[in-house]
Amino acid sequence: MMQLSQNRKKGKIGEVHAAAFLKRNGYTLLDRNYAYRGGELDIIAQSSSGTLLFVEVKTVWNTKKGAPESRVNAQKKFRLWRTACHYLYTKKFPENTPCRFDVLAIHCKQSNILIKHFQNAFESVYTIPTC
Repeated sequence: MMQLSQNRKKGKIGEVHAAAFLKRNGYTLLDRNYAYRGGELDIIAQSSSGTLLFVEVKTVWNTKKGAPESRVNAQKKFRLWRTACHYLYTKKFPENTPCRFDVLAIHCKQSNILIKHFQNAFESVYTIPTC
């Protein structure tokens, strides 16, 4: 149980750095930690051209289990996609709103923080069923 709370604390630290990184790079933050049916969008941002970014933040303190960006598996991508669809629908964005899925990989090593921004990190292979 203690491990889970430590991981959450570390994740929140990474999200704070990710949000600051996006703001410094000209993105507007719209929402954070938007959850739906087991999925969560860490950050929703918008570029100056109007593209919506659904940003997954992965933070690590060591790379024993691989690079942070490699931890976004197929199941995670599906949950991100489903949550993004719900976000677009509930916030009433137009159907033709340009969107992309980005990953911010954050590696914290002692006092150094390395952030890699993977724009358009993956595309959805799913389709939205007709309601």
